[in-house]
Amino acid sequence: MKSLQNKIFLFFVLLLLVVQAIALSTLIAGKNNQELLQINNQLTTAKTIFSELFDSRSEYLAAFAETAAKDYGIKQVFHDDTRSLLVAMNNHRKRINADIAMAIAADNTITGQLLLTREQGDQRKVRQGPEKGELFRFSDWLDSQQQSHLYLLGDAVYQLSLSPLTVGAKTIGWLAFGFEIDQRLALEFRDITGLATDFILKEGEHWRMVASSNPDADLAFAKDIVQGFTPDTYIGVGHFITDLDQQVFGVAMYGLRADFVEVLQKQWLQLLMLAVVTLLLSLAGAYLIAGSITKPITRLVEQAKIVASGDYHQTIKLDDQNELGQLADEFNVMQSAVLSREQAITHRANHDPLTDLPNRNVLKLTLNHLTKHQKKFALLHLNISRLKDVNDALGHDVGDRVITETANRLWQLTDFQLICHLGGDEFMLVVELTPDIVLDFLVNKVQLALEPNFDYQGICLQLQVRMGITLSPEHSSEPKTLLQMADTALHHTRKARQQLQVYHADLDVNSVERLSLINDLKKAITSGQLELFYQPKINLKSNEVTHVEALVRWQHPILGMVPPDNFIYIAEQTGQINALTQWVFSTALAQYKNWCALGITLNIAVNISAENLKDADFYSFVCQALTAYQVPAENVTLEVTESAVVEDPESAIALLSKFKGQGMRISIDDYGTGYSSLAQLKQLPVHELKIDKSFVQKLKDDEDDQIIVRSTIELAHNMGLSVVAEGIEDDYAKCWLAEHKCELGQGYFISRPKPALELTTWLQEQKIIAGEKEAL
Repeated sequence: MKSLQNKIFLFFVLLLLVVQAIALSTLIAGKNNQELLQINNQLTTAKTIFSELFDSRSEYLAAFAETAAKDYGIKQVFHDDTRSLLVAMNNHRKRINADIAMAIAADNTITGQLLLTREQGDQRKVRQGPEKGELFRFSDWLDSQQQSHLYLLGDAVYQLSLSPLTVGAKTIGWLAFGFEIDQRLALEFRDITGLATDFILKEGEHWRMVASSNPDADLAFAKDIVQGFTPDTYIGVGHFITDLDQQVFGVAMYGLRADFVEVLQKQWLQLLMLAVVTLLLSLAGAYLIAGSITKPITRLVEQAKIVASGDYHQTIKLDDQNELGQLADEFNVMQSAVLSREQAITHRANHDPLTDLPNRNVLKLTLNHLTKHQKKFALLHLNISRLKDVNDALGHDVGDRVITETANRLWQLTDFQLICHLGGDEFMLVVELTPDIVLDFLVNKVQLALEPNFDYQGICLQLQVRMGITLSPEHSSEPKTLLQMADTALHHTRKARQQLQVYHADLDVNSVERLSLINDLKKAITSGQLELFYQPKINLKSNEVTHVEALVRWQHPILGMVPPDNFIYIAEQTGQINALTQWVFSTALAQYKNWCALGITLNIAVNISAENLKDADFYSFVCQALTAYQVPAENVTLEVTESAVVEDPESAIALLSKFKGQGMRISIDDYGTGYSSLAQLKQLPVHELKIDKSFVQKLKDDEDDQIIVRSTIELAHNMGLSVVAEGIEDDYAKCWLAEHKCELGQGYFISRPKPALELTTWLQEQKIIAGEKEAL
């Protein structure tokens, strides 16, 4: 048994000796190759590190120069105040401790130059450079996309980056900042790579040393390294950075081969000693080694399972300082990196990239949580008004700034559980309703937050929003249904031209009805479902009916009488408004002829849409219709709203001028509710203003309305225009308007809109046809 033990022991000893001998002989055989390979790796790494360090400085300088060029203060003093310019440049220079700063005017003149120079000892002082007032020597750099350039000034070489200084689209000059390539950089690189570093410059046929980390640097030796000639006792590599106007700038990196080989020799000796010790202790320490290896590996496996389960917060700590300990540290680093990436991905998935507000995904989760726990809450669906007009007129960049400004203001409202940006011009606010929460108060806070104008690059913009509101559980407890209801309420605000709408069940009926109307409108135009009603206008001085307004009605076979407000907007949005207007115009002219046959002569007013003004064939259609029905143009009035003119004032004015030239009367409908300016009104080829009914209906009780109407009448008369007032609902308003010399009036007090036959009978019974002498 003892002999067997000896054999087993000798077997393991011989096995270890053979393994060690093979390993050592293999390692020794590859020693020289490994030495050469490591030297090459060392030099390649050094060269790569230098390039990355140099490029990093370039990127840093370029980014800083670009930031400094955005300084509004520098732009203000760039041409007018040299001293202030130098002070501002020095302030920026000190932020990165730059060695040179320059300001270059648009004509390539150097208007300011600051240098950080060495004084006695290590003291450094800022002084003005010698090139102030001279032309910048490298004008082609000003349009270059290169991040940095090497700039030679006196005996110094600078790494320089330029950035244009712009005001609007105009470049007024350039700012430049740079670091000197000096001993500091050489020492920094030596500390990183362990290799001495020399910077040399070839000027014509002569070389000179610019800077070195080696106090005993030899110019000839550095030149040989740069040109690729390295003595056998050294290791070294050269690198040309760039060409400088017929001058060559290079860097030499080198070290004693003996120093490097000495390290390897020590490593080989240590390896041999380790092999002997390993041979002696391997049998005795096999069990301990196995245990010391398997235990940390087991812990790493357990940690990997924890990470696989989705828990990234627990870390592993091994006391070992060997590779397994490093592996554990790297495992923790990897775990942290995965956690950071998951958090970033989750943030991007749940937040809008423009405003960084939570998006629709977070909204759905929040609504599910609130409804699951049976919470009472309100949804406020916001839409920025006229954002498309901003995008079209000022560009999408300005539109994006409007969106972000709206988001920033909403974010300041701390009463809401959630503020989401759904995309485009839409936001969603969620507030949990408690006894302390007053919804009307919160709505008012939203409106007040958005009320101040937004000034962007001298442009004053209004942040007007529309708001649709729905409540849970009053309206629904289903998140999807609540979102649809909030959207329905918001859509109603656009249709009704109001800022706020709380959802109610009738709105859904309107939505279903709207879809039906979209499908049925085209058929209605061609199948006789439409009918014209006429509302008379009286001469307030003579009480005679002299004009009528043609108003279209839709007798739907299922829905019954559909008012125009319910389908005119649909016609405009679906491209059917031109066909509808042509039907109205033709029908009105045909009725004019019928009345003429009865001895009734009235001026007929027809409403036209903004879309009609964009139709290239609309003018020719109107002229052909007047000719076909033999209706004098002066007996036709075209009523157009302010908003229709504002959409494209230049084209609208041109087309309305052509209609006026044909003899037709032009009237501005709903005056006072649009956005036209007095300057624009002066240019419009119109005959009359039609005061909106909202200012007329309460004349008896509202002094403000009286002031508005009276000033509008005076303004129109001073401009040579007549005035029509709609919405007369009592005798007081009629008499007040007559007293203030308003020419025409219409409203329910005079007559509701009537079909043609009924209006004809009414006119005959009342005997107030124009030309008859009997009064009302």
